[in-house]
Amino acid sequence: MRDLTAFVNRSTDLAGIDIRDERGHLTEGASPVLATPAAFMAGIAFSGAMVAAYEAGRQAGQVAQ
Repeated sequence: MRDLTAFVNRSTDLAGIDIRDERGHLTEGASPVLATPAAFMAGIAFSGAMVAAYEAGRQAGQVAQ
């Protein structure tokens, strides 16, 4: 994965992509590929939190009954 990321980050085709946010600032890392793992991990963390909240609500409902 590291080799693939390094290869894609050196790509001249991707170097021309503007990766600025809505305010016009460059995103952290300034590389389109480096943003992917962070977004993926954020999605996993959010999903885990949703499952934990669902389970907590379900457990509370069973206790109330």
